[in-house]
Amino acid sequence: MKTSRIMAGRAVLFVLVGLGFAPAGYTNAESTPDPATKEKEFLSDPNVVTAVLEKTTIDSLDFIKRRPPSFVYRMKRNGRKELRHARLTIADQPLRILLGERLEREFYLFDEKAQFGPYWWGSWNLNSYHKIGGKFFEFILVEDGKKITGRPYKGEFGILKLGKGGRDLEKAEFSGSVYQAGYVSAPIGAFEKDGTIKMHECRIPVGDYTAYYLSVKYDNLAISVSNNYHANAKGQPRGNREVVYGMKVRKDKPYVLDFSNKPMVIFDRPHPSERSFSRGQEIKFAAVMIDPDLDIMIRRLYDESVQVEKETSSGHKYKRSKSLDPKVVITRADGEIVAEGVMPFG
Repeated sequence: MKTSRIMAGRAVLFVLVGLGFAPAGYTNAESTPDPATKEKEFLSDPNVVTAVLEKTTIDSLDFIKRRPPSFVYRMKRNGRKELRHARLTIADQPLRILLGERLEREFYLFDEKAQFGPYWWGSWNLNSYHKIGGKFFEFILVEDGKKITGRPYKGEFGILKLGKGGRDLEKAEFSGSVYQAGYVSAPIGAFEKDGTIKMHECRIPVGDYTAYYLSVKYDNLAISVSNNYHANAKGQPRGNREVVYGMKVRKDKPYVLDFSNKPMVIFDRPHPSERSFSRGQEIKFAAVMIDPDLDIMIRRLYDESVQVEKETSSGHKYKRSKSLDPKVVITRADGEIVAEGVMPFG
């Protein structure tokens, strides 16, 4: 496009208008339980495992030098070298645990036997539901943060299922993660050293969830879905609205995500305080395809049956699945076309 720059963070694909979404509702975060009460209840479990957290430095941890967790990169950039670590054996698996300063984003679980640290959106949060040996476990800090303790998840389970929505499909499977209030996440699928295993349904703790990041496969169509951090269907920016936890997983009834309702396209525009521009100034927009009920967005769409050749800035050529990029046209109120072109997903 030759005039105003259009930033295509997310875009509409008209061929997917038939793909919609399931109904949703709002829910508020539950009140936080008293820490002392929670600690006492947690430690009363006969299957609890506890370990002392010891201080160490990033450079002394040989097991993460080849592939350190993302928060360690951030620590290095910020000149932080110290963290805490512990050893635990859970479900007969020897584990190493790393903790930074922020428990909701600086947690790392490493399987010493498999030499592998599962990674999914939310795996970096101490409070998420972590899957070990095919079972869900919870972790908390006790004794004023001196120790870390883990136990099997004690609550009820439900099913999150990927449906076909009445379409003639041979394959319908997904992987990734969803999260509750407080960014307490649950993984979808199996995360192994050799790759991620997708499935058509997954057993997770009951609760109200939204998508964190999900990779969906419908035959040759690959779709990436996440929570919507742009404006919603009413034009409300993310910071001025409640999060929609519309995936309601219950013990007695599976929640089916089947993209069966009509999606919506919104344009995330500059803030009203930034609507005056000088000639030649760059203006950024984002075209976003969302489910207006679940308030989630489509981030990527690929046709895996078609491979196209790409080239890096260094000249290296490679092949990847074809991105189903839509064409976007910008017009004035009288219909005059101001700019048009392909707006890629990404």
